[in-house]
Amino acid sequence: MTRRIRGHAAGPHSLTRRKLLATGAALGAGTALGSAAPAAARARTAAGPGRTVFRLPDGFRPGCVGDGRFNLLYFGSLHDGSVHRIDPATGEGTPVHQGTGGPAVALQVNWQTSLFIAGGVSGELRVIEGSTGAVRGIYPLGGTGAYASDLIGLGAGHYVTDAARPCVHLLPYGPFGSLPPPPGGIVTLPLTGEWVQGDGPTATGITYADDGGLIVLNSAAGALYRVDPKTGDAVHVPHHGPSLCGADGLRTLGGRLYVVRPERNAVDVLRLDPATGSTTVGRLTDPDLDVPGKPAVDWSRTQLCVPNTRRGTPPTPTTSYTALSLPVGGQNGPGPAGGTMPAS
Repeated sequence: MTRRIRGHAAGPHSLTRRKLLATGAALGAGTALGSAAPAAARARTAAGPGRTVFRLPDGFRPGCVGDGRFNLLYFGSLHDGSVHRIDPATGEGTPVHQGTGGPAVALQVNWQTSLFIAGGVSGELRVIEGSTGAVRGIYPLGGTGAYASDLIGLGAGHYVTDAARPCVHLLPYGPFGSLPPPPGGIVTLPLTGEWVQGDGPTATGITYADDGGLIVLNSAAGALYRVDPKTGDAVHVPHHGPSLCGADGLRTLGGRLYVVRPERNAVDVLRLDPATGSTTVGRLTDPDLDVPGKPAVDWSRTQLCVPNTRRGTPPTPTTSYTALSLPVGGQNGPGPAGGTMPAS
């Protein structure tokens, strides 16, 4: 799935080493734990209209989910970058990749069923073969202090946001979807124009816009930007509604933009308009949400699938983890099912 956006006034600053390490600790704490148990997981349909709870292996620590062919869902671990696949039709879970040690902060699946994983504080983009779990390539984003925070496939390749620096990285496709030989091949586009770099984690979400460009979330400023995928030029998108400060992760579905709010245990629902900007039109909530991570689409139900990262709960090899598939309503906005309520 792929598309794009625009940004705010310049003045980029480098993220301090202290803040970068704090970000890594928040997203990658618990890396000393043993590997997550590879036991199969089954989904259960919980009370509530249309929503589903997927059980993940104990100790897995999901941070993200990606949707692939045959409606399959792929979950990435903040612990060690392992990947666990679930068939949402049956709830059957299968370990796909044992991880390389670095976290999986965001995950996308392309048409070849290759898994593209943003590695957070590891500062790298990893590409995994979805059917075998084999590593196709590891691509450092370049320079010191990079933080690979989110990614999206769009036209020329996969774009990765850097939460620590004012830039977006591109891993371009070659003929027939081939990839450049690692570790080279990454193209870095500085975020220019109206982009404003914060002194904390800044570019924490990316998705596509209907005009073929990129939408980038600036968590520090609580703002959205339309970014030219060829130049990195950013144009600020006016926002009407609650501040987006602290948001982490974007997803486009059914004419709406879904913005993950970990600090509120919710997902804000936005409408984008070329003339007026973005407007908050609702909020997805659920009693079982527990610090949501990067989302994907559960195409078997056309719902939003959100992993529970459970940040704040001490991670152990026996800590239980789940993900939720939540109803999003019709094209004109979320309906009352699945714990949807007006944003405050």
